[in-house]
Amino acid sequence: MERLPQHIVVERKGDICCVRLRRSRMNEADIMEMADEVIDLINGQGCRKMTLSLGPGQLECLYSVFLAKLVMIRRIMTEAGGALKLCDATPETVGVFEACHLKELFDFVPDQATAVAALHEKSDDWSEPEA
Repeated sequence: MERLPQHIVVERKGDICCVRLRRSRMNEADIMEMADEVIDLINGQGCRKMTLSLGPGQLECLYSVFLAKLVMIRRIMTEAGGALKLCDATPETVGVFEACHLKELFDFVPDQATAVAALHEKSDDWSEPEA
């Protein structure tokens, strides 16, 4: 029997996994478990297109651990040939990424609808090789 995620909510829109955090406040153990749940979507369930909502409010978690896990999730998704869009981030959250020089590593979009639309567009040229 498949265990339901405790830290994320997943809504599927076609082949896109729309992931939202259940809580904006997480301790280190919660962040580790959340990352495992997202990685299971990629490695265990074959998700190759993902939106990850970092809102709607301000995140209240251990930023260094959280950022490290997001970098790892991005790497795993990229290695799997997939795409990750971060959405619903507050200006304060984006500021943390900027301060850590990580903003350029991620693709931020304003909201989930924009992220889904961008991933649909990406699937139109998914099979074209990169130059």
